[in-house]
Amino acid sequence: MMKGLINNHKIKRGPKPLKADLHLHTAEDPHDRVAYTAKELISKAAEEGFEVLSITNHQRLTFNKNLSSYARKRGILLIPGMEVSIRKRHVLLLNPPPGKAFSDFSSLSALRRPDSLVIAPHPYFPNPRSLNGFLLKHLKLFDAIEYCHFYSPRVNFNQKAIAVSESHGLPLVGNSDTHFLSQLGTTYSLNIRQERSRGNFCSHSRKSCRSDHSPPIANQIRIHPGTFFQYEVS
Repeated sequence: MMKGLINNHKIKRGPKPLKADLHLHTAEDPHDRVAYTAKELISKAAEEGFEVLSITNHQRLTFNKNLSSYARKRGILLIPGMEVSIRKRHVLLLNPPPGKAFSDFSSLSALRRPDSLVIAPHPYFPNPRSLNGFLLKHLKLFDAIEYCHFYSPRVNFNQKAIAVSESHGLPLVGNSDTHFLSQLGTTYSLNIRQERSRGNFCSHSRKSCRSDHSPPIANQIRIHPGTFFQYEVS
């Protein structure tokens, strides 16, 4: 059922869905080299019709009142988020409690609350930072699984994520893992409940998010040394 929803791009009639991307990096990221700032990303996202964003820089919360206001004036709900490393594996945290450290998987249980989300990003990609077997081992700690935009007609490491989503009833969340502005919009989520507060969006996303994505990337791809998802399509 989930695969069909992804492939046919159809949406049931009802409230206008919220276009969201919950995995984005900016120049404020302490670990990745990114050319654009958080405000530049928000401006670009507004041009492309996004209504919900989460900037998820590595080990750093890129969120404050000024940035939230900047997004709100452009019609965007900005949700606090970050991409943390737990046992050297990446995990997305949306609306985490301030000042809380996440040193192991058991610490994620503190995020089992209605106004937060724990997402497994690119879980089965051939990257040493991907969760792989840790996802099933700690599945009860996760609220959703990411469908990442990096794939081609012949190779799509999201297929196992789809299988886990279907067999365990976890929603797929389409994200771009943007490191270049050209990647924004390649994959995103549509939340069918029109909830504009960060807590309500996180709560309803557990049940009502579905992925949407562009055709597979078949162009020439340049992989940057030491990374897997930073690339440019020529």
